[in-house]
Amino acid sequence: MILFYILVLSLPFVDHGILGREIAGLTLEKIIGAGCFVYALAYLPRRRTLPLLFETAQAKAFALYVALAVISYLVTAKEITFADLISVFLSQFLFFITVMILVDSRERLENTVLVLIGSIGFISLYLIKEWIGNIGIYGYSYRPGWVAGDPNMFSASALVVLPLMLYPIMHGPRPWQRAGAAGCLALTLVTFLLAASRGGFLGLAGMSLWHLRDTRRRLIAIAICAAIVMVCFASPYSPLDRLLKPDASDIESSNIRLQLWTASGKMFVDHPLFGVGLWNFPLYMHQYLPPGVELDFVVPHNTYLEALVEMGATGLLVFLSVLGFSLWNLERMRRSAIALKDAYLAALTGSLSSGIVGFAIAVMFLSAKHAKVFWFAVFLSACLQPLLEAAIRSAKAKAVAGKTGAKPVKQELAVVQPAPIRVGNWLTRN
Repeated sequence: MILFYILVLSLPFVDHGILGREIAGLTLEKIIGAGCFVYALAYLPRRRTLPLLFETAQAKAFALYVALAVISYLVTAKEITFADLISVFLSQFLFFITVMILVDSRERLENTVLVLIGSIGFISLYLIKEWIGNIGIYGYSYRPGWVAGDPNMFSASALVVLPLMLYPIMHGPRPWQRAGAAGCLALTLVTFLLAASRGGFLGLAGMSLWHLRDTRRRLIAIAICAAIVMVCFASPYSPLDRLLKPDASDIESSNIRLQLWTASGKMFVDHPLFGVGLWNFPLYMHQYLPPGVELDFVVPHNTYLEALVEMGATGLLVFLSVLGFSLWNLERMRRSAIALKDAYLAALTGSLSSGIVGFAIAVMFLSAKHAKVFWFAVFLSACLQPLLEAAIRSAKAKAVAGKTGAKPVKQELAVVQPAPIRVGNWLTRN
C-alpha cells in the first residue's frame, strides 16, 4: 500500500520535475500508477469478496464518460498515438479500478484520506516557496502555481480537500493526526490566498454555503468563512481584491474568457450532439473569433463548455451526471451514517460532497476535466458504499447479539463477512 499512498500524495502535482520525468515514453507518475494497478490485481484474490466496480451510479457515469472520450479521440484525431490514448482517461479508469480494489477497509480508507490531506499541504509548501522566491521580482501580487499546473488549478484541487481537514483536527484519534491536519489546513489557506483565484474564491463561498446544511457544523463553517473574509481584507493581495478591484491584467483575463465562451457557444451550435472531438477546440477556435482577434489558447477556460464543445451535449450530460450522482449518493450515505451514529462516515461523506460542490463552481472559470484530485474524490464516493453497508451489518449484528444475549463479536463477524466470492456473479454484476 505504500506505493499507492505515494500515488495519492502525487495527485495535486501537474508539473513536477521528478514525477513528470519520462521513462520509455511514460512519466514516473504513470509508472507508479501502473505499479499500483499490478499490486491491486495481485491483492484481488486476497479479498473476501470481489469489488462491485459499477455498483454506484457515479461509477457507471464515469465509465460511460471514459468510453465517450476514447471514442471521440479515436474518431476525430488526425494521428493516434499510444501516449495520448493512455492519457485519454484510460489511466484514470485504471486508477479507478485500483482504488476500488485496494480501499476495502475502514483503516485503509482513513489512511487514504489522511494522505490526501497531506498531499494538499505538501504542494502548498512548494507554492509558498515559489512565492517567496519570486516576490522580489514580481512583487506581492505574484501568483504561485506552476507545480500544480497554475494557481486556478491548485485552488480547485484544494477546494476538494479543504472540508476533509476539519474532522481530523477535531476528532483525530492521535495527536500527530490532529496537528498534521491543522498544519495542512493553515498551509492550504495561506496558499489559497496567494493563488488569488477568483473562481476558487467563488467556489469557496459556494462550498461554505453547502456546508451550512449540516446544523451540527454550521457555527464552525460560519466562523471559518468569517475568518477567511477578514484575512482577505487584511491581506495586501487576495482573490477578493481581484473580484472587487480588478487591475488591467484581471480585466484582460475576464475579456479573453468572454471571447472564448462566445466562440464556444457558436461552436456548439454547429456541432451540438457529439462536438468537434476531444482536444480539437484550438483547431476550430479561430474560425469562430471576431475578425482580427487572435487568441493563443487551447481550452475555453470553462470545464462545462469544454465538455460541451469537444463531446457535445452528450458529453456534457454524462459529465454532469457524474457530479449529480456523486452528490446524491454522498448525501444519501451521509444520512444513513448519521442514523447509524457513525461520526466518521457522516463527516467524510458530508465533506466530500462539500468539496465537490466547491470544485464544480470553481471550474466554471477553468478547464479542469483532467483534475486528478476531483476524480479521486468521485472514486472514494464509490468506495464508501460497501464500507457503509458493512457498518450497517455490523450494527445490526450487535443489536441482534444484545437482544439474544449471544457474544457480539461472533455474531458480528457472522453477519459482516459475506459468503465466499463467486466469480460468475461478480462478472454479471460488473
